[in-house]
Amino acid sequence: MSPSAESDPSNASRPGAARRQTSARRPLWARALFVVVGAALVISAAAAGLAPWLFMPTARLAALSSQLQEATGLYVAMKSRPRLAFSPRPHVVIDGIVFADHNGALVIEADQLYGVLKLLPFLTGRLDLDSLALVRPRARAVLDEKRIEAPGAAARAASAPPASAEAQKADSFRLGVLTVVDGSLRVKRAGREYLAEKITASLDWRKIGDPALLTAGFDWRGEHMQTQFWVARPGALLRGDVSVATGRLDAESLRLEAEGVAQLGANGRFAGRIAGSATSVREALQLFSISTPLPGPFGDGQFSAQATLAPKEATFKDLKIFVDGNAFDGELTLRLEDGRPNVTAALHSDFVALKPMLSDAPALLASDGQWSREPLDPPDLSGADVDLRLKADHARLGRLTVDDASVILSLRESVLDLSLVEAQAYRGRLKARASFKPSDDRLSMHATAQTSAVDARALLWDAFGRQALSGALDASLALDASGANVAEMMRALNGRASLALSEGEIAGVDFERALRRLEKRPLSSAQDIRSGSSTLDSAKLTLLLEKGVGAVEDGSARGPGFALGFEGSANLVERSLSLKAVAREADGAGKPRDKGLNISFDLTGGFDELTLAPDPQAFIRRSGAAAPLLPEPPAADKEQSPPR
Repeated sequence: MSPSAESDPSNASRPGAARRQTSARRPLWARALFVVVGAALVISAAAAGLAPWLFMPTARLAALSSQLQEATGLYVAMKSRPRLAFSPRPHVVIDGIVFADHNGALVIEADQLYGVLKLLPFLTGRLDLDSLALVRPRARAVLDEKRIEAPGAAARAASAPPASAEAQKADSFRLGVLTVVDGSLRVKRAGREYLAEKITASLDWRKIGDPALLTAGFDWRGEHMQTQFWVARPGALLRGDVSVATGRLDAESLRLEAEGVAQLGANGRFAGRIAGSATSVREALQLFSISTPLPGPFGDGQFSAQATLAPKEATFKDLKIFVDGNAFDGELTLRLEDGRPNVTAALHSDFVALKPMLSDAPALLASDGQWSREPLDPPDLSGADVDLRLKADHARLGRLTVDDASVILSLRESVLDLSLVEAQAYRGRLKARASFKPSDDRLSMHATAQTSAVDARALLWDAFGRQALSGALDASLALDASGANVAEMMRALNGRASLALSEGEIAGVDFERALRRLEKRPLSSAQDIRSGSSTLDSAKLTLLLEKGVGAVEDGSARGPGFALGFEGSANLVERSLSLKAVAREADGAGKPRDKGLNISFDLTGGFDELTLAPDPQAFIRRSGAAAPLLPEPPAADKEQSPPR
């Protein structure tokens, strides 16, 4: 048999054992009385807490309205009588509520307000909101005529003098957590309307002076976005002081993030690091009603910079841009001048692929091999003014390449001006300039270009896949055209081109050999002229263009053993050439010999299929065996025919 508790000295010495002994000696009626008194105290405390809400609901709920007005600065109108509930926590529900600022510029209508109350103030008869949820709120803001006036806690903090007792008091004002469920926001400004739908948001701002965090998701122009903003010192920020702030925007088509120091007021600005990316920069900017007048798809864009953002100016230094497969670094400044964006940039790139920038341009040629009649559809160039300076170590367009290129792009009053200030190209130098002005559905163009000592063989191969000429090419070009498509522009093409070639070669023709053998073997000379090549000491050509047809003036070339003169026309509208040329026998320096032999020939056909055709009768007349086969020429022709 086990010893009892009373006989165990160690158990008797324990405090718990002593309490059990006292409880065991307490009568049953005393224990029942203790339970009843305890329950009565709890019921009394609960009744004391609930009494104000059971007997004075109107006054207490008016305090709720006052608290909302004090916090937001907005007028509050309730469409139904508020309901109080006590489970799972004390809360108030209002079906239908309206908030409005003093000027009527902002109106918020919500289907329901759900406010969670703090427990201890509730038990003492006071309403103190811990969190607030607005269900299906619809906010409308009209900013064209009136400004939003809401003298709430934020406005009081903004108006308090910095580092003052008033500021300290304003910063201690308690707010809480605001949640928005399935809301919408419609803003009208400057004749435009902006709409965000399906808004789900949470603003965690416990005190005016405490850090504030806003997270939100919403639909904007057909795309769902997620955003997050955090401010370390909201009260100081409202008073025009600086505060650390971060922000992030994520969507399917773009991502933006920023981290730095923000400031509001007259000196409002943000300074810090920003970065972003977009699958299509053009489409991403269109989400914010910003157009990109410059050509190109602007795909797979990424950027980062040390930025300073102000209301009417943004500066990006240490800027790094990656777009359309090209990488750039430099600086960019964006200003608003009389409401019009003005972009100034200075960028550098090791290598630029120009083909993506022209990917949206219509094809020059149609499927039938003629100039395209597809509408040009020129872009709207009226959205901004742009001044861009670009230095490229290497640049490529198809197979065409240039080095050490300096480019200036200027967009002013809807006129796009492109200038290749200078560049090294094909062992020589190149300059060019082109201006484009859209008007209705038409495009007007003016272009000039100059080359100096450019390797003609390499240039023609990269440009056209042919090597008909070689030598050092000096050229100048001036063109004007206007039209709704490429074909129309070619029919309206006017201008002038001058070409000069030195120390080169003409491929596919051998004038010196043909002239040398003309006397002894005239018939075979017709074949000789179509083979081999001719060394050039110099060649020159002037082409005057009017309505797409160019007249050849001052066409000549000379080399060892021959001197060449030619004239005719180049019909750019029909893409054809018609030249008549005479090759004369010359000395080693290319000076024509007196009474020297000559060969006449034609160069005709389409640009893609040119034909070199010597005058067959001239060769036959030179042949003693074949000459009798020709009919006798008229008497007049006999008198004019040169002697053999």
